[in-house]
Amino acid sequence: MFSIKFFLLCLKAAITHIPQNLIMTGLVLVICVILGTGIALIRAYRVPVVCYIFDFLMAICKVLPANLVLLIVFVIFNDNFKRVAKALNLSITIRDVNKMYVAVAALVICCISGISELIRSGIMSVPKGQYEAGYSVGMTKSQTFFGIIVPQAVRNIIPPLTSTILSLLKTTALVSVIGIEDIMTAAVGEASITYAFLEAYVAAALVFWVLGLVFEVISGLVERRYKKMA
Repeated sequence: MFSIKFFLLCLKAAITHIPQNLIMTGLVLVICVILGTGIALIRAYRVPVVCYIFDFLMAICKVLPANLVLLIVFVIFNDNFKRVAKALNLSITIRDVNKMYVAVAALVICCISGISELIRSGIMSVPKGQYEAGYSVGMTKSQTFFGIIVPQAVRNIIPPLTSTILSLLKTTALVSVIGIEDIMTAAVGEASITYAFLEAYVAAALVFWVLGLVFEVISGLVERRYKKMA
């Protein structure tokens, strides 16, 4: 029978770990947007040789399961940390490193292909006539790109980026496979004492739903602002 008392205990445990998931989501998003933008530009404008390398790498990243990548990166980290620390003359041990950063590195590998492709699609969605319009009024290539192309591309990117952020937030629930405590594991950890696993799963689901709703509202506000600026 569903217990409100145990549900509230699990919910409290899950809420205390919201910052952990949000920090991971934010770090992965920022890194993927920065790196993904560079990759997107290389692929969109077909920079010789390099574009084919990134085409291949993005294809690989796109098909790898997130939990598998987390495990592979974690094993590589464990097996090579001492060697790398010694080569860099670092006096830290593997226990001094927050495993959250290992998870962030793995999640970047999982998400960068999708975010880069989204940015590339946004850039390519701007009609070529916009470039010609900029050149016709005496703007340079960089002025045309940053003054005309980027604002239009951003407006096209924002709606699908919301779904990507929500997917990324949900993906952070997989970090438990490498021993990181997050919203999901905190709720389940509380349930392991009371055996109220249904309550724990519902509590974790509620927290993720509320976070997703907040992201949706923020995205809607940003999207409306860009429409007014159009």
